[in-house]
Amino acid sequence: MENETDTVESLNPQGEVAPETTEDVSQETSATYEDFLKAQELAKNQKIRAEKAEKELKALKGQLTEKLETPKNDFSIKDFKALSDVHDDDVDEVVDYAKFKGISIAESKKSPIIKNLLKEKEEVRQTTQATNTGSAKRGTSKLSDDTLLEQLETGDLKEENIEKAAKARLERMKKGS
Repeated sequence: MENETDTVESLNPQGEVAPETTEDVSQETSATYEDFLKAQELAKNQKIRAEKAEKELKALKGQLTEKLETPKNDFSIKDFKALSDVHDDDVDEVVDYAKFKGISIAESKKSPIIKNLLKEKEEVRQTTQATNTGSAKRGTSKLSDDTLLEQLETGDLKEENIEKAAKARLERMKKGS
């Protein structure tokens, strides 16, 4: 290595010995070292970014658990009193309107818009409740003795009512004698 033009012998892919100069070797070494430094710098940057992302994730998790653990209840006692006569299904409407307008819940309940809305929904509930007769089962009607005897005479009597008709006929005969 006295001279930069000294040759170093190495094998090439064909198995032949190829002469290389020390200058070529030193350039390759410096290029490899530069690549190593770049890779090292890249790894350091990725580590810093990963640590930063982990810190942000922990902070977000902390904020999320705080929000989940402590639900906000912005209602005052006056608000609860104002909502006491409002149907459960309508509470959200009143509260949303109050938030939208930036007024108290008691004031929103007094507004003509909400009054009309609550009145209309109450009427719909009453109508629905009044017409909700479809799910009720009808009871079997009890046939009177006179009806059974009429059906017996006309021949329109059902088999399950024959015994009842016979008893009704016997009762009538007892009363008639």
